[in-house]
Amino acid sequence: MTRRAMRQSASAAVLVSSSHGNSISARLNDISTYGCNVVADADWMRCGMFVSIQLTAEKSVQAIVRWIRSGSCGVEFLRPIPDGDADTLAAQWNI
Repeated sequence: MTRRAMRQSASAAVLVSSSHGNSISARLNDISTYGCNVVADADWMRCGMFVSIQLTAEKSVQAIVRWIRSGSCGVEFLRPIPDGDADTLAAQWNI
């Protein structure tokens, strides 16, 4: 079974926080049911780190950092979000 899902382009400011008390404003570039891509200048962020991503005032998701390249990182949600939620958020954030 693959975790691939269609990525929705997005452009939104999100808050990324670690369990160690670090947090940073980041730019979300895309989102899917299983994860998202964020851009942040966070030297504390590491592959394998668990983070919380505040997507909206009412919705945050727990995730694990899977890769980091040039200030961009891919995170996998610990629990997939419904397809409808990913579509709705992407539609709200698309410019």
